[in-house]
Amino acid sequence: MNESNYQEALNYLYSLTQSGIKLGLKNTARILQHFGDPQLKTTTIHIGGTNGKGSTAAITESILKASGYKVGLYTSPHLLDFRERIQINRRMIEKQQTTDLILRIKLAVESLKIPITFFEFGTVLAFLYFREQNTDINIIEVGLGGRLDATNLCKAQISIITSISLDHTQYLGEDLKQIAFEKASIIKESGIVFAHIPEEELFQVVKNSARKCSADLYRSGVDFQVTPEAENEEKNIFSYKWGSRVLNNLILPLTGHFQRSNAGLALSACLKLNERGLNIEEKHIRQGLETVSWEGRLETVFSHPTVVLDCAHNEASVRNMTLELRKNFKFSRCFIVLGLMQDKKIDEVIKILSQLGDQFFLVSVNPPRGEAPEKLAEKLKVHNKPSQVFGTVFDALQAVKQIANQDDLVCITGSIFLVGAAKKCFNDENTFFSSRNTLHSDE
Repeated sequence: MNESNYQEALNYLYSLTQSGIKLGLKNTARILQHFGDPQLKTTTIHIGGTNGKGSTAAITESILKASGYKVGLYTSPHLLDFRERIQINRRMIEKQQTTDLILRIKLAVESLKIPITFFEFGTVLAFLYFREQNTDINIIEVGLGGRLDATNLCKAQISIITSISLDHTQYLGEDLKQIAFEKASIIKESGIVFAHIPEEELFQVVKNSARKCSADLYRSGVDFQVTPEAENEEKNIFSYKWGSRVLNNLILPLTGHFQRSNAGLALSACLKLNERGLNIEEKHIRQGLETVSWEGRLETVFSHPTVVLDCAHNEASVRNMTLELRKNFKFSRCFIVLGLMQDKKIDEVIKILSQLGDQFFLVSVNPPRGEAPEKLAEKLKVHNKPSQVFGTVFDALQAVKQIANQDDLVCITGSIFLVGAAKKCFNDENTFFSSRNTLHSDE
């Protein structure tokens, strides 16, 4: 493996981020066609929604892997390494394979004279890799929206819609019914859909889309139910019911009431696959749930003080996070390390966080798209919350470390870019706080 070739290939890929985000399927479709439409050859579960997509994908993958299948998993964005996005049985694509595929796709792009974005290129790479590795089933997370997202070129037998709320409004708009339509557009002809949408008006939009596609639609809380049995910062214990099928005492090592909803969707999709000929037994379901991991979502990485990482970045996910922190953790003071992207509902997010945090440590993330921390500080003044601005995430963490007592809570949130940067700091200095969990594996 030539590390410089890998870095060169990766640099080319990242140069495509200058193309920004362009919703539309034509360019990606032509490139996939050039490679023989690899995305059409494998059974696929396609997962869309505003929040919870990644966790639902990880839970589904874990159950199918425990059942003995070779499972492709495509998610975005990543925390530390681009290759996290493309995994088979939770092993990242090798650097050599990444290099080779980038070069092959680059040649195709240039010969076809097709402009391509970073996300479109990554999606082609994932589909091609999974096909050439002969995966049994692929789990594909939507990047943005659904209807015009590059991933929507897959032929999913099962679609999952995890939630609908406001995010990426500059692309998807402010109308929740329009957003529901965009996300429901991943439903395929004669497919199967599982949805967690409590809001009746939004559910009707999804129902109409399913009807037009002659797809079978199953609604969480109506067709299948998830009921909590116990919950704490270590795990969720819940029961599941769909018709006469009842599973009690299911253990999920992911914190948060919303993770039970995600697990219900994943479990339902797997049971439907079982009906259709896959061998997924109860022992596989239990094992898959108990062994699932998904970093950066209410992830406790240190104790005394408790340090929690959460990628919450929009109003709905930040509200969920603050509820869970209050419910599952006991703490004297809460220090929030915060970085936000400019395209978020910053005023609303700050308002919610100001009710939790005693003091804020503000940083810039992913410039130029990240909001200036000085602007965040001005907004926090409205809520009478003290804050400090730092040049780097490392500096902010060092400052928190100096003042946090053993019974305090440190919450690092606002952007996946911030959580990724914090993880890198912790990995580089593994004695940053008192150690608790293994932070990251390059497995």
